[in-house]
Amino acid sequence: MNDRITEAVVLAAGEGRRLRPLTTFQPKPMLPVANRPVVEYVLDALFESGIEHVVVVVGYRADRIQTFVTARYPDANVEFVHQDTRLGSGHALLQAEGKVDGPFLVCNGDNVVDADIVSSVLERFSMTRSVATVAVAQSETPEEYGVVVTNDGHISDIDEHPAETDGYLVNAGVYVFDAGVFEALRRTPPYEGETRLPDVVHQLDGPVTSVLVNGGWLDPSHPWGLLSVTESLLMRPGLAGVADSARLHENAIVEDPVVIGPDCDVGPGAVLRAGTCLQNNVVVGANTVIERSLVSSDSRVGAGVVLRDSVVGSGATIGDGVVSPGGRGDVVIDRKLYTDRRLGSIVGDRATVGANSTLSPGSRVGAEAIVGVGTVLHGDVRERAEVTN
Repeated sequence: MNDRITEAVVLAAGEGRRLRPLTTFQPKPMLPVANRPVVEYVLDALFESGIEHVVVVVGYRADRIQTFVTARYPDANVEFVHQDTRLGSGHALLQAEGKVDGPFLVCNGDNVVDADIVSSVLERFSMTRSVATVAVAQSETPEEYGVVVTNDGHISDIDEHPAETDGYLVNAGVYVFDAGVFEALRRTPPYEGETRLPDVVHQLDGPVTSVLVNGGWLDPSHPWGLLSVTESLLMRPGLAGVADSARLHENAIVEDPVVIGPDCDVGPGAVLRAGTCLQNNVVVGANTVIERSLVSSDSRVGAGVVLRDSVVGSGATIGDGVVSPGGRGDVVIDRKLYTDRRLGSIVGDRATVGANSTLSPGSRVGAEAIVGVGTVLHGDVRERAEVTN
């Protein structure tokens, strides 16, 4: 039986390229789901599970994470270390060497986890004579994760690029390691120039156990994932609701579950349907319909707009009469085709979409880009570019 574990490392150095243009100015762990950054769910789960000291590994847009965490948890024992060159998740964990004593917990900072998952991993490790424990989960898209091969509760392999995926569990990104993991990481051969944390399983000096954690692990790795994760979170008690300082016109219609943040202003005849999140200081014009969409802080959505299955970045402007009809379609991200995904449009931070434009399903407007009045957009607009019909 091991002593109680009170230290954790949160890996939050990545960019989240598959979520561009939403990650142009902020890292994936800071993207909001149900109006709270992903990393906040992780840290809440750790503290609720008895973790007392957290080391956060930061890299891309590190200042965004550090500023938020310091303000949100002013009395917590949190320190930051930097991964200046992103050479994989294993390399990221190596940056925390000397900051924690084994055994300790490790979490990805860009997946939503709850306290039940963290407690399950801690308990499994404490009840076994293993050098590590890994949370595993069922997934409808195992090809996008490290597929885990288990044998009687012990892990024999984590394959990051499996040829076959049927029937396998996936790596949920929550671990407990003893202090030997750092030396094992130095022995781990890189893959395409990166040291990947799951590959350390083959280098550890002892058995690695697993624990199945269905239900509390949510991964918003793609734009449609932000929407589906938000839908799941809004079903949890206390996450949906309207801030006291929000202003809703008496003729506006709000359906449950939605979340409307502080200082939002919703105009007459506007309809906010289930799954909609307005972050902070969002203005929604008259007779606009927003359904299953995320609108980030300081954005302006004009009158007579239709937004479905869409994500609008911070400080963006959506002109009057814009239509983003949503629905299902094929999306290309990082030269990979994803078929039949439910996704409207993605509008980056501080972008402008001119009045009476139409944004086809799967289209993306880069940060600070401009879409001219009356444009019918198919595909992507680069950052700071301007397009017109």
